[in-house]
Amino acid sequence: MSLKSTKEQLIQLLADKDNKVIALSGKWGTGKSHMWDEVKKSSADVDVQNALYASLFGLSTIEQIKIKLLQSAVPSMKANPHLWKSATEVYKTGVKALEGVHKSLGALNDIGLIFAPAMLNNKIIVLDDLERKHERLNIDEVLGFIDEFTQQHDSRFVLILNSDKLDQRKIWDTFREKVIDEELRLNTSTEEAFKIAVGLSPSKYEATIQCSVELCKLTNIRVIQKIIKAINRILGNREDLSEAVLYRVIPSTVLLAAIHYKGIDDGPDFDFVLSQGSDRDWSVLHDKKVEETEESKRKSKWKLLTTELGIRGCDDFELVVIEYLESGLFDVSMVTAIVDRYIAEEDALEARNACNKFLERLAWDYRMNEAQLLEEAALVVAKAHLLDPYMVSSLHENITEIPGGQQIADAAVAGWIEAFRARNLEEAELNNFFNRKIHHLIESEFNNINNKAQVKTTILDACFYVAKNSAWGARQELAFKSATIQDIESIILNSGISDLKFFMFKMLDMCIHRKTYESYLNPCSFFL
Repeated sequence: MSLKSTKEQLIQLLADKDNKVIALSGKWGTGKSHMWDEVKKSSADVDVQNALYASLFGLSTIEQIKIKLLQSAVPSMKANPHLWKSATEVYKTGVKALEGVHKSLGALNDIGLIFAPAMLNNKIIVLDDLERKHERLNIDEVLGFIDEFTQQHDSRFVLILNSDKLDQRKIWDTFREKVIDEELRLNTSTEEAFKIAVGLSPSKYEATIQCSVELCKLTNIRVIQKIIKAINRILGNREDLSEAVLYRVIPSTVLLAAIHYKGIDDGPDFDFVLSQGSDRDWSVLHDKKVEETEESKRKSKWKLLTTELGIRGCDDFELVVIEYLESGLFDVSMVTAIVDRYIAEEDALEARNACNKFLERLAWDYRMNEAQLLEEAALVVAKAHLLDPYMVSSLHENITEIPGGQQIADAAVAGWIEAFRARNLEEAELNNFFNRKIHHLIESEFNNINNKAQVKTTILDACFYVAKNSAWGARQELAFKSATIQDIESIILNSGISDLKFFMFKMLDMCIHRKTYESYLNPCSFFL
């Protein structure tokens, strides 16, 4: 039952005095204790208002439970001076009488336990966190205590527990038949859980977070609250975040945080999320001839989730989020720079969102015929130049699969290449950290630019790069290996004083440390 209907049922069960023991079970973090607090605060029943509460978390003896309940009784007794005075007099008289029998009893801090039956008599007693009790406290002892107080002291009990995590299932099932009168199982909806969580931890990004939380089917209030806090900290109180930017950063943050905080049963791991759109993307359909395995079914389920969330690729932002979740620390300036980049590229983000929506409709909207799909594809292709090279490659691949879509798909790649060339870049790095698929024509464009940049790289440029980065790449190595005596003479004759000094000192360093450098250099030019 949902939170609302379970709450109504619990109120009805409490109104029936014949229900001595009511069990309220459900998954961890779904609001069982929260619901009890609401029932107690809103009840007009005096017995419910004065109910005693004890969490069994870490308790190892029945005596500790009784002490917790007696402590719970103190506020209500203080609110009733007559009742408090009577209890105090009974306590003092009892201690004095017992001291007369045995002096050592007066030194006991828990002497009030002797009067626990009288103080707990005819009370509603709530025992929470039964599954988190200490291992030394057996469940049969707890249920024996319940049986004693219901039979001999007219007490009533509400047991709150996560029955899925309860040990000693056989004992629990046996005593449930003998002790418990009614049992309610709480199945909190995602909407109910989010409403409670956002009430405890408000966020200006509430609407976008809720959408992603519902797609992840999260019902653990504590986990949702942690996710909201993580997003609030990562994004801060920025007022300049558009819907397109929020759609880019929040879904992946919700999913990664849900994974970290164990909020998804049998959910994906970080590596699966980071692999989206790459060659490692486990969404690749397996061979139809190969029997489907449990592992492939799980990955298909995970892929469906990431697709629904609109996560088709990851970048530095997801890496920053994971670092924060694992360490509790993150570089504020780095997050700011990434989000600022998203804001500056808002048109590109909107184009990305349009592309994601089209791909979603292509996969799921069976009502659209091929002509309608191609018509929508043409609208997306018109903005293909704003997409990153990996997304436009994916767009091309998907449109090609539509009968008659080859020309539109090719137009997407051609439009992207035309815009790319118009930027007149001297060099361009793919930075394909996640090894994502890329169209061969787009890859050729990057290779052409970098090949031209390679030709323009002089050994002076290479020296500056090595000095700055304490390392070199293929471009610098090729510049050193291809350098001739004439190239070195040209730099010496044509460089300014500052560059000449730097270059000569670097050449001397290479000569002194010849063994370190000789495998990377042209020996005919450097080591004559």
